[in-house]
Amino acid sequence: MTADGGAEIIRGVIGHARKLGNGVVVHLGISMGGHFSARSGLAGEVDAAVVLGGPVEETFTRGGLGRFGMAGIVGNALGFAQEPDPDELSARLETFSLRPLLDEDRNVPMLVINGADDVHVPQHDTLVFEGRRDTAVHLLPDTGHCAVSKLADVVPMMLGWVSHQLAASASTT
Repeated sequence: MTADGGAEIIRGVIGHARKLGNGVVVHLGISMGGHFSARSGLAGEVDAAVVLGGPVEETFTRGGLGRFGMAGIVGNALGFAQEPDPDELSARLETFSLRPLLDEDRNVPMLVINGADDVHVPQHDTLVFEGRRDTAVHLLPDTGHCAVSKLADVVPMMLGWVSHQLAASASTT
C-alpha cells in the first residue's frame, strides 16, 4: 500500500469501469477506501465520489497518528515487517496527505460522511471539505468510524445522493 501505487490501481479500475454501461463512474470508498475515493473525486478522475470515513490529511500527521490506534495493521499494509515506530510510520504515511489536491479547485460532486466520534480519523478530515463547491458534508453525532452504528441512516443518504448525481449526469448528456 503506497499513495502512488494505490492511486494507480484506482485509475486502472476507473478506466475499466468507464467501458461498462454508460461510462459514468461514481467512486464509493469506505475507511481507507474513502481516502482513495476522496483522491479520485478531488482529482476529477470520476464523475462523482462518496467518501465514508476516509482519512485525507490530519490523520497522516504526527498528531493524527497519535489517535490512529492501528500502527501494527497499517504498518503491515505499508510493508513493515514489524510494528513501525511513530517516526517511521509518520514518514511513510505523510505521502498519503491529500493537501495538494485540497488546494486545487477541480473536484467533481462529492458526498463526505463520517461519525463525529471516530477514534481513527479526526473530524478535520471530514470538515476540511466544508465550503467546497459541489460537496455535501455530514459529520454525524453519536457514531464513530465510518458512522457504522448509523448505517441505516447513511446508506439511504448515500443512495439518494448518488441517484441525484446520476440523474443530473443523464440530463446533461
